[in-house]
Amino acid sequence: MSLMRIKVPAGYAIIYNKFHDVDPILAEKEEDFLSNWHYFTEDIMQIHKLKNRDGRYIIPESDTTIIDLGWYPDSSLKGEYKLILVHIDVDKYWNEIKTMRSKNRFEIRDTIEIWLRELNNDQPDDGF
Repeated sequence: MSLMRIKVPAGYAIIYNKFHDVDPILAEKEEDFLSNWHYFTEDIMQIHKLKNRDGRYIIPESDTTIIDLGWYPDSSLKGEYKLILVHIDVDKYWNEIKTMRSKNRFEIRDTIEIWLRELNNDQPDDGF
């Protein structure tokens, strides 16, 4: 099983990534629990917009934008991906800008790439 391929432009960092190209599989003798639950948790992926300070990229703790992906309810066949675009203010409070839900990992991937392009002021992909 391989990670989902995602085009990420310069100036962003994938902080953690467990977003795989895999379907949920029901565990034997279970009504709802997934046998491959470790791919379908509340913490799948997080992408942070970096800041340039004195010519170096840093990962800011506040006043930044992130894309966060999880599976809700955690480890459940009835679950779905929840993708959120968030601005973290100076007090470290999460302000949701956009939310998208889907069971389709390819729709999620495409939405991540669209949101990154929008955050990058709709610059062309340039192969990123």
